[in-house]
Amino acid sequence: MKFNLAMAIVTSILVGCASAPRTAQEKSVEVDGTTLKFNGSYNADNSELTLTVNNDPIMKGKFPPYTPTQNFTANYQGFTLRSHCYFGSVLGEQGGVFGAVAGVIQSANSSSADKCELFVNEKHVDDLYF
Repeated sequence: MKFNLAMAIVTSILVGCASAPRTAQEKSVEVDGTTLKFNGSYNADNSELTLTVNNDPIMKGKFPPYTPTQNFTANYQGFTLRSHCYFGSVLGEQGGVFGAVAGVIQSANSSSADKCELFVNEKHVDDLYF
């Protein structure tokens, strides 16, 4: 009985520690008469980034360790889509000396934002900020 209660408390604490995914503000662009609504979410617990177009999750992947960039390509309704994502928080979350040094370098280069540049048919159309 005591063991079950202890396990329930530990499980509740661990579930409560999981962070909520960060979501970008939706951006709508019109290309060749078609409206494309871009959005995305980043789950820091597993370093997974998902980008959606018109609510369809078409680009998804995880950031490798110590790598703040992620590039995606996809085809959607006849459009060639591409994104270049830079997440400064991926390096900052590493902690320790590495995280501190990464933070200083990013600040010096003004590149600490978590964002994805969006391209449709190789033309930059907008950015998502997380």
